[in-house]
Amino acid sequence: MAKASIDNLKALVGAKRGMATPNLYSVQLPNFANISSEDINILCSSVNMPGRQIMSIDRKIGTIFEKVAYDQAYDDINMTFYVLNDYGIRKYFEAWQNLALNQETQEIGYKNEYARDVRIKQLRKGFSLPLYQSPFLKWDFLGGGMLDLDIDINIRPEDTVYECQLFDAYPTTMDLLTLGNDQTDTILQLSVQLSYKNWKSSAGPEIKPENNFLTGALISTISRFLN
Repeated sequence: MAKASIDNLKALVGAKRGMATPNLYSVQLPNFANISSEDINILCSSVNMPGRQIMSIDRKIGTIFEKVAYDQAYDDINMTFYVLNDYGIRKYFEAWQNLALNQETQEIGYKNEYARDVRIKQLRKGFSLPLYQSPFLKWDFLGGGMLDLDIDINIRPEDTVYECQLFDAYPTTMDLLTLGNDQTDTILQLSVQLSYKNWKSSAGPEIKPENNFLTGALISTISRFLN
């Protein structure tokens, strides 16, 4: 890549507050089985952002063929959760599915009884500055390595930069859990699949230019403190 292109890329990344990282996310599911959405968010180890395909057909006008849209399609959402020894996360999805098909009476529920909106958010990382050994920090505390100090100048790390809302979602599939003697070093995880009617996205707050004066002053102060 040419130097000019690298400089342009660095400027663009800086202006847009850095690269999006896949490990900064949040999920918001409804409350069932006495499990709060905060607990679910902590236990969620992976989730998909929804996609969309515009369905099209070929139309001929004279001798020209062109594609025109007629419908849309989207895949189900896959989510994975850590399983704790109370099996609360599995009980949560069992209770949710039970609203759709009651396992005691075998009756099918009305959709407005089991369909709920779900939100999936991409979060923005705060400004991070590596700190090394200094007279003010004990080396044994750092473990002989480096400490990342997360510093936020204008925003918080949990600020949402992009959000998808799933409408009328419910768990159509709860995968089986595999147990066995060869699973001793494995953390048990539960995979579920959510179906939904539609989805829409909403971006987070508008990204404003950095306050270069404030950023420079803060970095200068920290550098003097460490030296």
